[in-house]
Order: sequence, then C-alpha cells, then structure tokens
Amino acid sequence: MMKSVRRRRQKRKEIFGMIGIIAIFIIAGTGYYFIQSNTDALDEYQCSIKNGPNEVTAIIFDKSQAYTNDQVVDIKTSFNLWLAGKESNIKDRPIDLDIFREGNLVQLYVTDQESLNKTEGLSPIAQLCVPKDFRDANEWIENPAFLKKNYDKFISTFSSTIESLTEQAEGKSPIMETFLRISNSESFQSYSDKPHNLLVISDMLQHSDNYSHYKSTEGPSWNVFEKKLGDTVYTKIRLKNVEVQIFWAKRQSERDKKLQTKKLVDFWSEFFNEANAEVTTWILMDG
Repeated sequence: MMKSVRRRRQKRKEIFGMIGIIAIFIIAGTGYYFIQSNTDALDEYQCSIKNGPNEVTAIIFDKSQAYTNDQVVDIKTSFNLWLAGKESNIKDRPIDLDIFREGNLVQLYVTDQESLNKTEGLSPIAQLCVPKDFRDANEWIENPAFLKKNYDKFISTFSSTIESLTEQAEGKSPIMETFLRISNSESFQSYSDKPHNLLVISDMLQHSDNYSHYKSTEGPSWNVFEKKLGDTVYTKIRLKNVEVQIFWAKRQSERDKKLQTKKLVDFWSEFFNEANAEVTTWILMDG
C-alpha cells in the first residue's frame, strides 16, 4: 500500500516535471518567435533586407557657384534638422519631412559636369536608409546602443558630406542633364514599386553647353527652350510620379536676380510636368 502511494507521488512529480519542461520550451519558442518577428535584418545601407526601403529620396546638390556664408549656415543647420525629421519652429517652412521618414532610402547626388561626361550611370556619393530613432527603442527586444550607432552614422554621413560640398564650386550648372542622368540611374531606379522623391539644393539657373538661361535673350522662357530642344531627350525625361522639392538659393548679382523670377519657377514647373513629375514646394534659402 505504501509503495503504491509513493509510486503515485513519484508519477505525479514526473508528470509535473514534464509539464514544466514543455512549458519552458513553449515560452522559449514563443519568445524566440516574438523576437524574430520584431527583428528586421539590415543590408549594407541600413535598409530592411526583407522589405526594402519605404521610399527613395534623392538629394541633388548643385555646386556650380559658391553659396554665401548665410546660405552655407542655413544649408548645414537645416539639413541637420531635416535628416532627423524635424523643422525649426522659428523657420516653419513648407518642407514635406515625410521624405526623411524612418525606413526611407536617402541618396545624395551632385551636379558635376565631370561625372556627367562619363558613360557609366550617375551614382550617389552617399546613401543610407533613415534608421529608427534610438530614443524610441524597446529595450526588451532592441539594442538602444546599436540603434544609436546607426542613427549617429546616418546623421554624420550626410551632414558632413553636405558640409564639404558647400566648400566647392564648379562653374557650370548642368541641372537638367543631372535630372536626365538621375532618371536613368540604376541606383535611383531601384525599388521602382516604391514612391520616389527629389530634394534639389540649387539656384535653379541652368548653364551648360546644351542650354543656358544666361544665353537666352528671353531669360528662362519655356517657349524658347522648347523651340531649341523640344525634340530631344531633355523634353522626354521620365520621372513619373516623382515629387520634387526645391531648396532655392537666391544669387546676389544683378544678372542673376533678373533671371530668378516667377518665369524661372514656371520654367521648371513645365520641365517637370513634361517629365510627369511634380514640383510640390519651393523653399527659399536664407541669405
């Protein structure tokens, strides 16, 4: 009789032990699945390997002329904020900061005649996906230190590169040629199923061997441009559904001031309309 009681007790212990082991495996498996389902592996550009970027944003930096000291300060301080998805309440300018949302691939290109003369496609001088803000990290399933490292790398990569570009000036301003090459660029065409955006830092005064606003007796006239280049690739650029924002640098010379009028704004509106793109915002640069 005593043996039978002991056996029953031992059997219960064994059963409870098995239940405990099974429970541990279930909890561990559930935890592993939860962590895996909430962990997104990243590629070399900090973009999701599984899903790719949410959108592609190309920043085009026009270094044809030197920017004024005030403009350089505005470019640097503005981009330090914009890259972090913020805009100064003091400025309150009409920029659409969704182009810098978490998960968007940001690419930086330069209007550079030497690069355009090469047969290979135009490549970004920097590109990274906007990382998650480490301050929003879930410490149970994420590593805040790792997220901070990625976040700091993203901000410093673009801010330092843009700062270095403000110290350069080329002379020519092949803006429309850059748009053409961007439209054919493998890097910008990547993820064609995702929305694409352009943010242009420029005075928007076209000046190249193909066409120059300075050489036209009527200034930035679309009619003049269309008569001269209406049957060329420059009126057949394909940027379908691309949204364009322009961070506009006003120039100081009297010649430039006469060209930087509403006619210039209308010229580029027509240009992008022909490309099936849309200029949504002109943001006036300080200085």
